[in-house]
Amino acid sequence: MIFAFNACSTDGNYLIDGGISSPEVRTTTMDFFRSHSQLDTLAIIIERAGMEDLVNSESTIFAPNNLSIKNYVEAVLTEMRKVDPNAQYTVNDIPTDTLQKYMGGYIFNEKITRSNIKEDQGRIYISENNEERRISLEESDEYTDQLDSRPKYVYYTYKNGADWDDWNNINDDDKVVVKTSNLISTNGIIHVLQGSHRLFNYKTD
Repeated sequence: MIFAFNACSTDGNYLIDGGISSPEVRTTTMDFFRSHSQLDTLAIIIERAGMEDLVNSESTIFAPNNLSIKNYVEAVLTEMRKVDPNAQYTVNDIPTDTLQKYMGGYIFNEKITRSNIKEDQGRIYISENNEERRISLEESDEYTDQLDSRPKYVYYTYKNGADWDDWNNINDDDKVVVKTSNLISTNGIIHVLQGSHRLFNYKTD
């Protein structure tokens, strides 16, 4: 499930293990998206792209949440208003062919779980739209003075240009941390990307 912390205790109690939480969502991937307040817009654009059956297959999806979609819409609108100050653009205005072209970059036709993701530089996977993504499991420097071992996070990284750049010089915008990993639907695996990600990794000048 998606977790939120209401407050952080100054005595470090927020780091205490609260026990094992079940990763099973007990629905299909699409039904999980529809029922979740942070992912329901994603369900809408998947439906518009005609990709519902693909998402509900035995697949893995790195899911951009509603904030990621909002970031994209606002970026497109900002560009449009440089030409027309009265321009309007909403999620419903994203062209279907754009959704069909780029949504496949989040979907993989195999089950990629945290346990089979390579550590450090990870492994390059081919997404459903035939684009390369590097999926990795990497140690973090967070909380090193409170924990006995470093936490590890899953990353979803875009290829920038014709070749993969030197791993140590990847642009921050191209490397997206997974905020909730390894959710198991009745058909596949869900990894939810952080909200600061912009849908399709859309960039402006």
